[in-house]
Amino acid sequence: MKPSKPSSVRFRKIALSVAVLLGFACGPSFDPNEFMSFFQPESAAMLPSDRGFVFSPQLYADTEWGVSYEDTLVIDENVRAWAAYAGGQLSETEVSKALYKEDPDAVTKLTSTLETSKNQAVSYLKFAWSADNGQANPWSTDATPVDSARLPQLLEEAKSAYKTTSDAFLKERYAFQAVKLACERADYKQAFQLYDQLIKPLPKKTFISDWALCRRAGATLALGDTARAIYEFAQVFDRCPSRRRAAETSLRKYGITFRDEALQYAQTDGERAAVYALCAIQPGQDALDLLKALVHLAPKNPLVELVMAREINRNEYYFFMDGPEYMHSTYSSEPDSLGFVGRRAESVSYFDKLRAFALESAENKALGDGAFWYTAAAYLDYIGKDYKEAQTHLDQAAQLPTGNPNLKKQIALQRMLLLAAQTSVMTPDVEHLLIGYLEEFDTTQSFRLNNAFVATCKQFAAIYQQKVETKQGWFASCTRSKTPDVDGPSQAKAYLLTMLTTQGNGDFSSIADPIAIEDSVPSITVRQTLAYASQASLTDFDKRLLKLSGLTSDYLNLLLGRRLMMEHHYAEAADVFTKVDPKTWKNDAFTTFFTHNPFAIKMPRLQGRGVNFPAESEDNPYTPVSFARRMAELEQQAKSASGDKAAELYYLLGCGAWNMSWYGNAWLVTKSFWSGGEPPVYDTPTDPTQKQKRFDELMHTDYYTTTTARTYFEKSAKSANTPALADRSAYMAARCEANAFSLQKSIEQVRNGYVYEEDSTFVKKMLALRKTKYAQYYKDFFNNHTHSPFNQEMIRECAMYKDFLSFGEGLEK
Repeated sequence: MKPSKPSSVRFRKIALSVAVLLGFACGPSFDPNEFMSFFQPESAAMLPSDRGFVFSPQLYADTEWGVSYEDTLVIDENVRAWAAYAGGQLSETEVSKALYKEDPDAVTKLTSTLETSKNQAVSYLKFAWSADNGQANPWSTDATPVDSARLPQLLEEAKSAYKTTSDAFLKERYAFQAVKLACERADYKQAFQLYDQLIKPLPKKTFISDWALCRRAGATLALGDTARAIYEFAQVFDRCPSRRRAAETSLRKYGITFRDEALQYAQTDGERAAVYALCAIQPGQDALDLLKALVHLAPKNPLVELVMAREINRNEYYFFMDGPEYMHSTYSSEPDSLGFVGRRAESVSYFDKLRAFALESAENKALGDGAFWYTAAAYLDYIGKDYKEAQTHLDQAAQLPTGNPNLKKQIALQRMLLLAAQTSVMTPDVEHLLIGYLEEFDTTQSFRLNNAFVATCKQFAAIYQQKVETKQGWFASCTRSKTPDVDGPSQAKAYLLTMLTTQGNGDFSSIADPIAIEDSVPSITVRQTLAYASQASLTDFDKRLLKLSGLTSDYLNLLLGRRLMMEHHYAEAADVFTKVDPKTWKNDAFTTFFTHNPFAIKMPRLQGRGVNFPAESEDNPYTPVSFARRMAELEQQAKSASGDKAAELYYLLGCGAWNMSWYGNAWLVTKSFWSGGEPPVYDTPTDPTQKQKRFDELMHTDYYTTTTARTYFEKSAKSANTPALADRSAYMAARCEANAFSLQKSIEQVRNGYVYEEDSTFVKKMLALRKTKYAQYYKDFFNNHTHSPFNQEMIRECAMYKDFLSFGEGLEK
């Protein structure tokens, strides 16, 4: 699981504590259809039915932009033809329900209408229904295949009816049925011949003949004549909308790309252009040469701009990605990881070729739509970091007319990217431009627009911190463990921009995890943001940025209090928590997850031994305010106390610090989220340096290591005069030490290639590690506190205690 993001209100705009969920604390998942890209394919002019042909890392992109197979079909030509054939007495909806036997009443109505004047048509319908395998959608698994034993008879019936009928409408359909049935019998040679014998002689051909040609092309391919099959599928693709997708998929599923030999069958430039167009949208190849040929032969072909956008997107996929790991998906069109690396190295020079072609096309009067081509050229300039040229070509694009609103949006998006790329110092003029772009692209359903928005926010956040990120691609982490030495307002703006990277109505992989940002932002940054938001003289940019972020003073004070508690500044945290609306402590999160006494740890009471602490089952009498205040009081009192009194105070402090960790019952006062999948050692960067950095950060995160709690328990054990109290405190110190070891062990599992815990070599290595680094408090407890009533009672009452003792076997020596 992961934190949910409301569709209408983003994470940062809700009362954070209400949004607490239990699950895996991970960012958005990687959608195979999603990759790093700033160029919208929608910027290109294209037919609605061709949207599925844009580039996707998936081999089949039917679901690109939510496009299903059915959505890619144009109006059903066959339904329209039958409605006209029936004399217009039935609506197309009625005819559709009858043809596809979706409504018995519609079937009766159609057959009754036809019986009065065209009785032969009723016979054909009955034949077609008997020969139909129900597979209108080629991916359907619900179809009931025709009994193969009946196929020879059905084929003969189709050929016989073709000879006897004089109705051209029905004759063409019987011819199609004959070709289709021969294919279904796998008699591909006969299917090939039947097309020539039955379809070619027809004086007038409709889309039904193209349906037959699509079947004939499949037979041609099965017979081994791939070049001719390419030609035939291309003609279907070019002139038959209802079989366009089927023809294209027939090449894609077999990885068939362009072959020169296919052109020998073409009789006209239009037929040759169809071959180039169909092959240009196939995966696994550079299509620029095919696109050039297509433009030369048919500059008005509806796929011209789509192919250009496809080539840009396809190479972005290689150019931006950090490594070949994404190529291991079974959905990938090019699964060879070595090929990925090689392709990435070539992508820069290929971008140069695309750029030159885009500039040439912008001046090509036969193409028209110079706005698209100049925009494409400007984007390729941007990729090559030639920002001056990018600005020039973008200005040229903006001056030309276009009726494509997506192209206008792409121009604005590229202006935003150029602003980020060319800015090194923030000025009021830059801020004025920036805020307009951020408002325009703040909420989007497009992962490409979101990519650009997030990248821009990260770049400007870095600029405000005077640490400009120069690498294009998956930008560096948007949070920092240390606060840079910059002024408060600049740091606040950087933080607000960083929080904007968590926005988005989609579950895009570029969206930052708000939980990760919360967990790493320093308390001083949150203070600076509160101070910035409360300035008396806010500029227009300040007001608009604060509004865009949606961060309220309640949210910021709650976050600041949590960060101070995480840093164990209890008195300061208590003061900050008082500024949070008291209703917050009564919302669902706190009434569900902050219900047990935060100074209690589940353990036998050891009655009558001078020790009496709260039971873990006791209701929680504290709010975050009173809990933080009590921790501050205990810390102050412990400094001047001694003996058992100091031991009791430090023990309670240890319990409080323990419960503020991942292991405790008061984690909600330090974090807004808890997950059974923590610590997050498996969700690490692939880069070795970044992975080590993540591991180092984890090992210094008190929330997982409970180092502060251990320090308190250690002080308690040293101060205690009462054995039961010393035993208990020493035991808890050893448990804290075990927590740190468990974290280190999990990290070592990942570092060693996700080795099994039971692996004998790994077990020996971990035992050696614990002996040298994580056995001090366990040895002290085992040697000095296991010959006591506490030990006997714990053995009797607590099964986990037995596990704890056995966990350290071999360490006591």
